[in-house]
Amino acid sequence: MKRKKKKLSVFSVLNYGFFVILGVIMLYPFWYVVMYSFSDPSKTSLSSLYLIPNGFSLETYRYAFKKEILLTGFLNSVFLAVVGTALDMAFSVLLAYPLSREDFPGKKLIHGYVIFPMLFSGGMIPTYLVIKSLGLLNSLWSLIGVSLVNVYNMLILCRFFKGIPQSLIESARIDGCNEFGILTKIVLPLSKAVLATISLFYAVQHWNGFLEATIYINNDSRKPLQVVLRDIIQMVAADLSGGESLFMNPENFKMATIVITVLPIICVYPFLQKHFTQGVMLGAVKG
Repeated sequence: MKRKKKKLSVFSVLNYGFFVILGVIMLYPFWYVVMYSFSDPSKTSLSSLYLIPNGFSLETYRYAFKKEILLTGFLNSVFLAVVGTALDMAFSVLLAYPLSREDFPGKKLIHGYVIFPMLFSGGMIPTYLVIKSLGLLNSLWSLIGVSLVNVYNMLILCRFFKGIPQSLIESARIDGCNEFGILTKIVLPLSKAVLATISLFYAVQHWNGFLEATIYINNDSRKPLQVVLRDIIQMVAADLSGGESLFMNPENFKMATIVITVLPIICVYPFLQKHFTQGVMLGAVKG
């Protein structure tokens, strides 16, 4: 039997065309930034539309990586993204799991205590005073501790954990498994999608952290990448006015710093894309 070819309706053609155009509109700004950063600094002022580099050159990146502080900032941001995300996930899971159990004593009281900061926070100055009193100023731990648990992310985990069949948990208890064993052997393996999603949220949050770093960090050796790039961009004008690297176009350098900042997250996302999509959907409908 011949398979009938599926005909596309006018609506489908218009729908696909609309989303293709929308995708191009959304992707072109980033493509523009990448092409601009790889263009010859002496030629970038001659054009305003970049589909390909205008005179391919790596001079901007060479100039950027000459700054030793850039590597220091990159390593600091990697530390925050890795260690901070691991601690955030550990505390979020340990808080979300008991709150997802109906038989947990004092659940309503603790749940209300956790929700309260979402509506009323202490503010910037009290938080600064707490960080200072703990001796965490100019320490990367201040950037981790100030946002150790994101309440919204914790609630997504809690809602997902509630959707795990109670019969599985009861069966594990009958077999003699304690609560920690239930969490590590049953709940977490069934929650890979939402765990990957929340981990990505936390990693991006730490990688893009800027405001807290400008408040709590004054030591150049402890500044994360975002703050370091801000400082380097500010120094570029001084370098140029002093006669250093006269070929350099400040706009090229700004574009290169954007690429350097975004590239690590772009490299990580494809490995989590499958779990990320599942986690967002499941976290939205479970419970």
